[in-house]
Amino acid sequence: MTRIANHRQKSDIPAYLCAACDTLADGLGALPDDQRRSIAALTLARLMFLSFLREQSWLDARDFLHCLEQALCSGDALLAHLPASVVVCRHSIYPNAAALRQALILLRAASWSLDDNASDCLTPPMIGYVFERYVERKRGGIYYTGADVTSFIASCTIIPRLIDALSPDAIRLAADLIRRDPLRYIPAALRHGADRQLPDPIAAGVSDIAQRSGWDAVADVDYALSGETWRDVAVRRQHLEALLSTLRARPADLADLVTFNLDLVRLMRDLCAVWSPARLDELDAALARLTILDPTCGSGAFLCAAFDVLSDLAHIVAARGTSEQQDLLPLARRLHAIVEHNLYGVDVMPEAVEICRMRLWLRLAALVGNQDNLRNLRFNIHAGDALTGTVEPLDVATADDRSSQQMRLHWYETFPEVMAAGGFDVVIGNPPYVVRSGLKDDPALCSYQTASTGNLYALVIERALELLRQGGWLGMIVPIASIATTSMAPLQRLYAPLRQWHSHYAVRPGKLFPDVDMNLTITLVHNNPAAAERYTSGYRRFHACERMYLFDTLRYTRLPAMDGIDGLLPKLGSDLEVRLLQRMLSHGRRLRDYTAAKGRIVYYHSGGRYWRKALPEKLSSHYKPLPVVPEVAPIVLALLNSQVFYWYWIAFSNCMDVVTREVLEFPVFALEDADPTPFAGAVAQLLRCYREAATTRARRGRRIQTSETNIDAARAHVVISEIDRLLAQYYGFDDEELDFVLSYDLKYRLGSKRRLTSDHLPDDVIHHGYQQPVQRVAPPGASHTLSDQ
Repeated sequence: MTRIANHRQKSDIPAYLCAACDTLADGLGALPDDQRRSIAALTLARLMFLSFLREQSWLDARDFLHCLEQALCSGDALLAHLPASVVVCRHSIYPNAAALRQALILLRAASWSLDDNASDCLTPPMIGYVFERYVERKRGGIYYTGADVTSFIASCTIIPRLIDALSPDAIRLAADLIRRDPLRYIPAALRHGADRQLPDPIAAGVSDIAQRSGWDAVADVDYALSGETWRDVAVRRQHLEALLSTLRARPADLADLVTFNLDLVRLMRDLCAVWSPARLDELDAALARLTILDPTCGSGAFLCAAFDVLSDLAHIVAARGTSEQQDLLPLARRLHAIVEHNLYGVDVMPEAVEICRMRLWLRLAALVGNQDNLRNLRFNIHAGDALTGTVEPLDVATADDRSSQQMRLHWYETFPEVMAAGGFDVVIGNPPYVVRSGLKDDPALCSYQTASTGNLYALVIERALELLRQGGWLGMIVPIASIATTSMAPLQRLYAPLRQWHSHYAVRPGKLFPDVDMNLTITLVHNNPAAAERYTSGYRRFHACERMYLFDTLRYTRLPAMDGIDGLLPKLGSDLEVRLLQRMLSHGRRLRDYTAAKGRIVYYHSGGRYWRKALPEKLSSHYKPLPVVPEVAPIVLALLNSQVFYWYWIAFSNCMDVVTREVLEFPVFALEDADPTPFAGAVAQLLRCYREAATTRARRGRRIQTSETNIDAARAHVVISEIDRLLAQYYGFDDEELDFVLSYDLKYRLGSKRRLTSDHLPDDVIHHGYQQPVQRVAPPGASHTLSDQ
């Protein structure tokens, strides 16, 4: 079956487009596989681009594609029918006529739409999505970024920068709009159900913690967002009430716009609508001056999101100019100028640059009337290596030595006006996550402060900060390790003097990148060294049905300076969590204080996502030894199995592995003053539960000869909770803090009977048509391994 349009789910479409790529690759003959895939993917992108033009009757595309289908012309004629400014790659190799014809038959069967959100048809983002997948950029640490992520990052950086670039009147006017009607700028998801009185049994628990027995049940839809428990509803309401109180009590400043996660698009629209008529030209000029860069732009997902933000505002300003007879740029010219003067991009892969240009061309063409005016549209999207060039002006000797520079992109030479003005206003993107040994020894990269991190994304962020003008904004999505591991300390030091926001996203059960097992952080930075403030979210797990509200319900917490955390940025989602950590740190003890070279050995499990385990014996190589003072060994076992340790580990780790640092630095009370007897009893009961909850299966493959024990730690939840109650007495937790620890993350960790409906498929299922299962193979020689449920 080849008709794309016959497949109801949009997730089927990429599979058929990849099949079209295979057809084109087969028509290329004996070339290296990477080259065949790259040429095939670019050729398909060009055919898709022309197919969009055909559907709109633009630029004579219909006649040309008909000729290709009838084999009346060859693939090299493609270039002549593409807008000249779009073309980057001018290779001389094309698939044969039969392959082109077959691919076009596939494409012609599809429905087409320039609306990115249209269902059951091909849309412009598919051009980039299929390219990224087919050329396997994932192997290079490059992942296609969803529209919700790009829109969030674009609005949270572009709009604050635009407000700041206007006169001080802009933030005062924005603050006045917020103060007069704060609910208008709070996302609807956060407000959902807040106008209803909570049911009496649930309301009783708000002030009386002992009455919270029903809080972890699924909440009624009149009160709850999809997937929420009553506890989620209550916490969301409390946050809403506190937020409204703050917004009504004082004027919001620039940082508040991001910290309070306000609806910035609505705020900016309103600001444009009430801006003084006499000063519309000032607003229009501020829009025209804005410079936005993606230094690793790929197929243009972030630049398209930036275009959407700016084009929306351009429509409002142009409409006001027309109604009030202001002499402003016509809308078509203003939209044209967004591509030519506001958006900048770089990518090391020329094919990606060409596809980025195609997508921006189509986005602009969908909004302006006369497509003939777009033939010579100029782009500031260039092929080159963003890292190996220089940000300083080239001297004559360097400029003349082209032979040694290859793909290096020199920023002053490529973007002279922007660099002369102090740099870019906004830098956004999703840099490549590439571990590369020897970065600090690479002559082209060794000068980077972050070279010792061994990962290219850190270098891209360092370069981005160099390119960012004073007062500019940066937004990147990167691995959670960027703020949670000591190997990333050089990057954390670059963040340290700047105002920064970090929100964190889990890899289970839902994930931001459907085909990538990676915990992620979205980092926003305001290049304002006078305000070194740190804001963070908690570690956000979500089901696929909750993703549509993920960014609307985001909550930042200001992270105060705390002794003893060595510059790390713990993932704390509320003031209560800050207070909890401070209380633990106040005891002035760490678990390392109770280690002893010849002590009793406790083995902590280094894997698992939802529970932490420690045992008095070693079951496998995944259990790491920790020798401790014998007298406190029962207490240490209790600590390392507790939910409070699980919470601490989530806050300070990469949320994948338990490393020695997180165990040794765990804040504890004076263990020598605690009675070990009740802890010993609780641990004995816990170990009995573990044995009852353990299952063992033999694995006898060719490469793996082992017995694997799985412990369903959730079945020991009641005993673990009793351990946490014991620990709370010594830590000095109050009732609210203890309730938080006992309920932390439970709706995901307990594996309850709540299940997603067919209308709320998890991301892995939604994208099943283009997922490749990952097979994990244990190292040979292991005799007994343990894994968490």
